[in-house]
Amino acid sequence: TSFGTVSIPIAGLAPNTTYHFQVVAYNSGGTSYGADVTFITSAGQAPPAATTQPASSITASFAILNGNANPNGAETHSYFQYGTTTAYGTTTALSDLGVGGVTENLQYGIGSLLPNTTYHYQIVAYNSGGTSYGADVAFSTLPLPPSVTTQAASNNGGNGTLTFNASVNPNGGQTYAAFQYGKTTSFELGTTASVSIGTGTTAQPVSTTVAINNKAVTYYFRAVASNPGGKTDGATLSIYGGAPQ
Repeated sequence: TSFGTVSIPIAGLAPNTTYHFQVVAYNSGGTSYGADVTFITSAGQAPPAATTQPASSITASFAILNGNANPNGAETHSYFQYGTTTAYGTTTALSDLGVGGVTENLQYGIGSLLPNTTYHYQIVAYNSGGTSYGADVAFSTLPLPPSVTTQAASNNGGNGTLTFNASVNPNGGQTYAAFQYGKTTSFELGTTASVSIGTGTTAQPVSTTVAINNKAVTYYFRAVASNPGGKTDGATLSIYGGAPQ
């Protein structure tokens, strides 16, 4: 028949937020509701903000990881985690961001990567208010440049044509191959039309026939091939344009 104090702690509230509450009591005579009362949680320490940015300077074995973080007023540390899956598995060294309220751009170069491989990474930043994770970002390393072996050519019995031959391994990247040729090692007669070798990882034969206007001349030639990882020039060989002397 007298007032009693009711006190129940609650947790998990957002900082700097207005909340409403009321007490509710009931017995066999009915239910009573206390008046609405409000309170505002203190600002507290917010965790840092963190955003993962696209990777840059990507090669077959190297990339720069990019991101930014805002300490939100507390001593903050940041790092990247990366790997070939979203489980990551490898972390970079820590970067100290201080206690400011300004967004800082972060970069970290990583090497010894596998060529032609997809990697995932994200930025992680933490302070006394908690830990923040940037979104997952993926990038693919470039393939190795193609491997090229210039092979012996044929003058087709001195009939006014030359058939150039080579072996080209795309090394996993979309590869195009051609031949440069000329009467000197400057290959002044030009380059044959490129042919697609595909994206495989085994050597493929390449052959192209060209017409020549002077059979009594030695011709120099080499195979050339390129993919997103770079361009490779094969060794320079030579062949006499006419029948055996």
